[in-house]
Amino acid sequence: MKIVVVEDSSLVLDNLIEILSSYPGLSVIGHARGEDEAYALILSSTPDVVLLDLELSPGSGIKLLKRIRAAGLPTRVLVFTNQPADPYQKLCLEAGADAYFEKSGDLNDLLLRLAQWMPPLPINEKLRLRALNRLDILDTPDEAVFSAITRLAAAVVEAPIALISLVDAERQWFKARVGLDIRETSRTVSFCAHALVNGELLEIEDASLDERFADNPVVRGEAGIRFYAGMPLVLPGGEVVGTLCVVDRVPRKLNATQRMTLEVLARNVVTELELRDRIRVLETEVALRHEAEIRIMHLATRDPLTGLPNRAALMDRLQHGLKSAKRDQTQLGVLFLDLDRFKWTNDTLGHDVGDALLQVIAERLTALLRESDTVARLGGDEFAILLPALHHADEAVQVAQKIINAIAQPMNLKGHSVQVGCSAGVAVYPLQGETEDTLLRHADLSMYHAKELGGNQYQVFSDEMNVRALERMTLETDLRLAIESGQLEMYYQPQVRLVDQELTGLEALVRWNHPRLGFLPPDRFIPLAEDSGLIWALGLEVLDQAVAQIAEWMRQGLQVPRVAVNVSPAQLRDGLLDAVVATLRKHDVPAAMLELELTESALTSDGPAVLGLLQSLRDMGVAIAVDDFGVGYSSLALLRRLPITTLKIDRSFVSELASNHQDIAIVEAVITMANSMGLRTVAEGVEEQAQDVALRVLGCNDAQGYLYSKPAAVAVATSWLTSLDLATPQAADCSPQNA
Repeated sequence: MKIVVVEDSSLVLDNLIEILSSYPGLSVIGHARGEDEAYALILSSTPDVVLLDLELSPGSGIKLLKRIRAAGLPTRVLVFTNQPADPYQKLCLEAGADAYFEKSGDLNDLLLRLAQWMPPLPINEKLRLRALNRLDILDTPDEAVFSAITRLAAAVVEAPIALISLVDAERQWFKARVGLDIRETSRTVSFCAHALVNGELLEIEDASLDERFADNPVVRGEAGIRFYAGMPLVLPGGEVVGTLCVVDRVPRKLNATQRMTLEVLARNVVTELELRDRIRVLETEVALRHEAEIRIMHLATRDPLTGLPNRAALMDRLQHGLKSAKRDQTQLGVLFLDLDRFKWTNDTLGHDVGDALLQVIAERLTALLRESDTVARLGGDEFAILLPALHHADEAVQVAQKIINAIAQPMNLKGHSVQVGCSAGVAVYPLQGETEDTLLRHADLSMYHAKELGGNQYQVFSDEMNVRALERMTLETDLRLAIESGQLEMYYQPQVRLVDQELTGLEALVRWNHPRLGFLPPDRFIPLAEDSGLIWALGLEVLDQAVAQIAEWMRQGLQVPRVAVNVSPAQLRDGLLDAVVATLRKHDVPAAMLELELTESALTSDGPAVLGLLQSLRDMGVAIAVDDFGVGYSSLALLRRLPITTLKIDRSFVSELASNHQDIAIVEAVITMANSMGLRTVAEGVEEQAQDVALRVLGCNDAQGYLYSKPAAVAVATSWLTSLDLATPQAADCSPQNA
């Protein structure tokens, strides 16, 4: 029920609004203090009820009442005043008021009268409204089928007005109408709202004689309704959503035929509503299925993180691009990109930063390229680019350089300043391939070649790369056989205490005795093992040989120092702890005899998991060394958390130690930091006596390098252990020329 309050007292006005607004079904749509203001508001808003005070400022409540009735407005007026009932009640009722209440009286009486003017609510009102809204028919345009039913109802009953009325929460809305211009009315004055309750034909022969409707504005006012007959529209679930009704301005009564006709026509309305709803549901399902197909196609052809085309979409576009290039006699460029240092960023700063980085890279690539170009994400940090309609191969090279420059620009990601590089491989149709597979393979090979050369550059495919790739494949096959057939041999390099040149440790270094290529150093096959997935088996073989040699030396009664074994980042996984335990147990070697060396990059990968693994190894007595310290990106906070025992100072800081003040400062800082953390320091790559002296002065604990001995075979290492006096290289017979 829509109410306008006309009251000049702010206190009374506020109290009335608060009380009325809290009462179910009542809604204060406006308020006014003066006569003219109130009259304009009532004309514009057509409320169901006006709550009127007689004392207005300015103006008069009685004058306003008379103006409302003179204008023919059907609105109910309820006078609520401080004036005594005698004589004002009679004056107000004669002027057209519907009720009179004194402010000093019980406010519940006023609320009761308002409630009496409201139509009853069906017990399933919420379900009914839900069913009505589900039909999605309110406020829709006229439809011929409903208009035809309404005309037929008016003709059969011989009534001037016929309506299909749908009763909403606060209004009745006419889907179809005959003899009436308006499209809706308030639910408060609705006869149809009463017809909802019983679910049967509601027939009012003379509304002016029915106490439920006698003072209804549409009965008393200009509309002058007398006769009403409404047949409920009952859905299959029992919800009554409205009526098919006929209305007349004179009293009358339906005959049996007319009642039956209304019932049949009402069922037709319901049937049409159901049919319309089924069609709507089908249309919705078709639309949803179409959207789902689009989403599936998007998922099938797009990378979910960056929104770029994926590998499947790339292959499709490459196929079409080659056809166009052949037809138009143009060239097609294929670029493969791989980000430099992405793994470090991802592992150190977190996967959310890594994901954000990939998204920024995708945006930069898209902004850099033409609309006709394609940039796709292949997975991880690898991207591919198609450049159609090229006239010269140099155009692809120019794009590759622009991409490298763009990617190298710093970016701010979640509070971190991040900068990465890019390695790019270029292959152009038809110069470096004429099929999809060939172009992709050649672009991939040239990208890997760019990485091998240090990254942050591009390489154009050449036939030599194919030769190297074939050699690499052959070497990979050979390496697999080498691990299984015992072609790997262990060499050992001593670590000496600087203050007295005593042997303090050995580093186990693997060599591959290739049957065709001879002895191969680790840098020829360790990267290959990491790329091919052989590093786990290779690492287990190295660990087993080193621990077995420790056991053999112990059986010979020799004093064996701790032996260090290098561990690749790829080996830092759940099975490593079990493998170390099993190997030590197999050869009956104490854990304290073993040291595992890891690079800084290995320490920053998958932080919590690595920390737990290293702590477990340390708890069982295995020592942990950080190899090549100073060239990676580990933080002091990370070093403090990790259970490490040794820092190995990288050879790049040692090589110019005797002459470079910056290197001296760096090494001194590392040694000071290590001492404060209780860590042992070992300098790598010591080749000159001056370096040895400088390291001793700076306080470094141990050193290793060619000054003391090259890595040597087991027999030579055994001789060191037999004679532990390494005061001079000659004393132990392990000088470079003898190693």
